[in-house]
Amino acid sequence: MNYLEKIERLYQLSQDEFSGFSETEITDAEYSLNIKFPDVLRKYYLAIGKNEMVNSSHNRLLNPDTIYFTEDRYLVFYEENQGVVQWGIKETDLSTKNPSVWGNYDTIEESDWHQETKTLEDFFLSMSIYNGTLGGLQYNANSFSPVASETVKYIQQGWSEIPEISWERQKAYTNDYLEVISLSFDETEQCNAIFVGTSLEERFKKILDLPGIDWSYTSYEDMEDEYEEED
Repeated sequence: MNYLEKIERLYQLSQDEFSGFSETEITDAEYSLNIKFPDVLRKYYLAIGKNEMVNSSHNRLLNPDTIYFTEDRYLVFYEENQGVVQWGIKETDLSTKNPSVWGNYDTIEESDWHQETKTLEDFFLSMSIYNGTLGGLQYNANSFSPVASETVKYIQQGWSEIPEISWERQKAYTNDYLEVISLSFDETEQCNAIFVGTSLEERFKKILDLPGIDWSYTSYEDMEDEYEEED
């Protein structure tokens, strides 16, 4: 599967949900900025750019007409949910089909850009998982309590790591992109948080049965609130 197929599978997208911006909207944005978007960025906007659950349930993909250049010439196309972090592409990399993505984590005093992912495809896959486990996927849960090493090993044995978007402090796992599990680690390599998500309830129930986890939140809580409001 390519990265778009993985996202489509994870979110169980229908044809209507797999929708994007028009060619005209993208061309107009390129004309305004006097650039051409990298091929992967253009195709992503065309294919899935308007899907809010994938692209704006937590952090947000900017609309083509709101993409902008920073003073130090990074093309910003994605922002953290409170606008504190921006993700962009170096202007010098725009001619690359699938460029690296950089994150700016200190925008108040001066830019502080760090490479986020080696490719744009990896970034979109990573953000779809991040957004998904924080509300984009219908079934999601998290815990901010320490996760026992035995449970971490159980996950590592039962799910496949996604190496292109994992690093020592944050590792992502999947079962054929029907569900995702993201583990956070501190400087001592202790797992101190877990985030999970899927579009399939039966798989969600099995994940909630992972041993020794005290869930801080599950999406069932919001579903119960909705039912109470309807009553």
